[in-house]
Amino acid sequence: MKNIAIPSGFNPDAFFDNLKGWMSPQEVSETFGYSIWTIYHWKNRGKLAGVPDGLFVKFNRRLFIRTEVLRLWISSQNSEGTVPMNF
Repeated sequence: MKNIAIPSGFNPDAFFDNLKGWMSPQEVSETFGYSIWTIYHWKNRGKLAGVPDGLFVKFNRRLFIRTEVLRLWISSQNSEGTVPMNF
């Protein structure tokens, strides 16, 4: 897993205030710049990729990402100064 540096002064909590509670993989990809492959890799690898429990939920065979869990995950990575990235 590779990491990218977070710019100083970035406040992930304020960023997430404007997002809805559930996002599709496509929306997460467009919003955060992760590839669709990375998002599905997180789903399929789960604990091996360090993905938190409860990040993904399925409704009517469609996959969604819980933005609150994503926020907490990014915030915990932010304390280390990095954000998880897979290529």
